[in-house]
Amino acid sequence: MNGIARGLASKPRFRPDIEGLRAVAVLPVLAYHVSPSMAPGGFVGVDVFFVISGYLISQLLCADIEQNRFSIVGFYERRIRRIFPALMAMLAVTFILAWRYCLPAELTDLSRSTMAAALSVSNIYFWMTSGYFSGDELSKPLLHTWSLAVEEQFYLVWPLFLFAGRRYFNRWLIPLTWVIASISFVVAAVGAFYFANQTFFAPYTRLWELAAGGLLAMGAVPETSRAWLRNVLAAAGFALIAGSVFFIHATMPFPGLLALPPVAGAGLIILAGRGGESLVYRGLALKPIAFIGAISYSLYLWHWPINTFQRNYAFMGGYDSWLSKVLICVVSIAVAALSWRFIEQPFRQGRFKPTNRTLLKLAAGATACIVGMAGLATARNGLPSRFSTAELDTVQHLIRVSDSSWRSHRCFLFEPRVDIKLAPECLTLDKDRKNILLLGDSHAAQLWMGFSTVFDRVNWLQATASDCLPTIVHRIGERITCTEVMDDVMRNFLARNHVDHVFLIARWKTSSLENVAATLDWMKANHIPVTLIGPTALYDAPIPRLVISAMRSSDPSLLRKHMDPSMVDLDAQMKKLASDRAIPYISILQLQCTSAPCPEGPWPELSDQEHFNALGARIIAEKIRETYGPIA
Repeated sequence: MNGIARGLASKPRFRPDIEGLRAVAVLPVLAYHVSPSMAPGGFVGVDVFFVISGYLISQLLCADIEQNRFSIVGFYERRIRRIFPALMAMLAVTFILAWRYCLPAELTDLSRSTMAAALSVSNIYFWMTSGYFSGDELSKPLLHTWSLAVEEQFYLVWPLFLFAGRRYFNRWLIPLTWVIASISFVVAAVGAFYFANQTFFAPYTRLWELAAGGLLAMGAVPETSRAWLRNVLAAAGFALIAGSVFFIHATMPFPGLLALPPVAGAGLIILAGRGGESLVYRGLALKPIAFIGAISYSLYLWHWPINTFQRNYAFMGGYDSWLSKVLICVVSIAVAALSWRFIEQPFRQGRFKPTNRTLLKLAAGATACIVGMAGLATARNGLPSRFSTAELDTVQHLIRVSDSSWRSHRCFLFEPRVDIKLAPECLTLDKDRKNILLLGDSHAAQLWMGFSTVFDRVNWLQATASDCLPTIVHRIGERITCTEVMDDVMRNFLARNHVDHVFLIARWKTSSLENVAATLDWMKANHIPVTLIGPTALYDAPIPRLVISAMRSSDPSLLRKHMDPSMVDLDAQMKKLASDRAIPYISILQLQCTSAPCPEGPWPELSDQEHFNALGARIIAEKIRETYGPIA
């Protein structure tokens, strides 16, 4: 036969190995979100999900089309039964928790993302407003719904594409699908380097992953009847997924080339299972694994809101405690099991299963209700009346960070506008004043206003970009904007122009110390005066929210519970690294805290987990002048 006739024309059989493969997809995602160190590349589980979804849905469509029982209405009715009940329940519970705990600005943001999730466009919303690896993901309880939106957008066109292909160009359907998938893959591979945020969220850069499953369902790759070959293919597939989970990490360009191993791994396992059983097949079919696979959709839905609210409000322990992580996993699985049993299943089978007409009414009503509540909260600026005047007065001045105080989009570059260059005034020298260059990421940009105000005799130059380490050697997968900025400043500007001093400032990590050392050595070798500025105090939730939580619970120690204690060790390591090279070092952490870890009150003020507001930046500059003396 030609085209999809080579696929599965009969009703697809149940595949217990695919149920287990769902568990292989969702558990790394859960592990990554709870603690990235457990599974640095756990986010690739979503890519495995895409292949599974593409395969199963295409398999059903192929069978319906071949037997002349295809109905676009019937297809969407099945999708609504599968997706909407648990999704609407999660959105409603998340909104209620946000109404209870979130600050007005946070509730406004969440309400917008709630509307986007309910209307299956949350990938577009997060594409335009943030990033999956941006560091502020804990303040976005619905960030994970981006993948659901990508799937729903795919299924707006995929059924019609398969139906039209079978009817009008059946002979060319599989070759055309290969071409479309290949184009999508190339766009993703290139975009991961140049348009990282867009590439991560856009449906057309994920199309090839879903189409990969579709091609398997169409029979584009022949199945094998040889047992040894099935075992080899399945084992290779499992190894590719496992390797991706543990060796890919967030700083690498993704998706694109690095998405190929998990996608290929999922495809090999699915392909091997079509021909018969293998060792991997039997392992995935084990009841405990298959059960996790059965509840995987609900587990994916519920684990992220549970994680965000736990990490932000410490319902079950303090910052990064092992108990907190274990409880997040246990509670997520328990809630997922309940959701699967009492929300998913009744809508899909049993005597309480609603008719198609009733289902559509319920889906429309639930969507209208969710969108209406979220729209009201957005229109009323996050419902500030939920908080007392004293609470709002306490934190209001902490929240806002003015673009002008960082010189955003001129001397501080960040997504989504990454195609711009540093403005000329950022690196304009003043022959009558001392010229000092602030070089780094947002942690450098945040200090410009404070330094320029307190040390007003200095001409403060600024070259900063989001998530950008000011190092001579760049990390694998560093944003192109960062690489261009740092290379241009270090290789060109500093080589051709005399500056009196360079301040290196960033959100440092232990993994970056080797690059920091290489940069300090390079600066000394090129006779460039440099000062290394250490890390700031880091919290796992925005300080304004923690302040209100501490007020409501009468627990000032709540702030300390949410501080990352590893910053103290990192500060000591960086101080020694600078001292060994006879390079000046400024400890921001010691200026913030009179003891380690920080006392109950954060000092100076932070607008979020780690960035100073304008007042805090000025206080830090004044403390530097008091502690280290005048700079000019």
